[in-house]
Amino acid sequence: MIRALLTVCCLLLTIADSAAAATVKVATLNCEFLNSRKIHMRYGLDFDFDEWDDATRAARLAESSAAVAQEVQAIDADVIVLTEVGNRADFQVLRSLLSYPHHALCQSTDIATGQYVGVLSRFPLTDIIPQIPGYEFYDAEEDDADSEQETGVSKGLRVTFQVDGEAIHLYGLHLKSERGFSEADGQRIAQASIVRRHYLPLLEAGAHVIVAGDLNDKRGDPALRRIRGRDDIGPDLIQTGIPDYWEDNTQRWTYAWRGERQQIDHILLSRSLRKNIRASAHQPTAQINGHPATDHRALIVEFEI
Repeated sequence: MIRALLTVCCLLLTIADSAAAATVKVATLNCEFLNSRKIHMRYGLDFDFDEWDDATRAARLAESSAAVAQEVQAIDADVIVLTEVGNRADFQVLRSLLSYPHHALCQSTDIATGQYVGVLSRFPLTDIIPQIPGYEFYDAEEDDADSEQETGVSKGLRVTFQVDGEAIHLYGLHLKSERGFSEADGQRIAQASIVRRHYLPLLEAGAHVIVAGDLNDKRGDPALRRIRGRDDIGPDLIQTGIPDYWEDNTQRWTYAWRGERQQIDHILLSRSLRKNIRASAHQPTAQINGHPATDHRALIVEFEI
């Protein structure tokens, strides 16, 4: 009789635990120059092209936003980080085509591209930090200490949302691209250091932390190691790009450059979010000017609270 009661109790506890688990889907997508200043890049024109008038740019932005909105709808994430979007007015064009009730936009200092990072969410967003504070020095030339420069995080923000009473702190980022070679590499690592320094107190206090976005480095590269904590003694973030979390390892890429498939978009999780992690990638299907809606694939990660 006692054994039967224990068995029933264990079963009830298992059922209760299963019912209490909430699955959260987080994604990140590079929207490929979805901003009015550089929208011509999506149409195969040079970076400095300036022959379109405002009306033409607005029309192209609306057309491209509709295609990207189709992809965001197909991804169907609870929270999605969008990189290479435009300012508040540009971002509103995309938002108006979607049904996410909550959003945030970073405070960008990238004057060259006019790009921003945005977040769309089904959960209310609180404690919004529109720009990750801090600076870091780096060497523009690796073998020349006199080339030292400093950088901040030009495109990044932090938001907080809650799932079943659990606060999750999400960093949405777009780190320095590889244009500029060694100088860009040094700057990207410096930006990763700033982000690491900012979220580490949360991680050490046992909080849930997610770092997501276009980090412009592949798995195991220096900036990824830095931002995860692999080269210091603090607690690390989980790399959801490793084979453990994918059903099909051939799909672990988000960007193809000259025929080489790479993962440069990442979602990194604190170990507190390690329950039943599943990762996947979304291949764009909508077309603009004969090309996919964006040149990146979305990275999608699901986990349980």
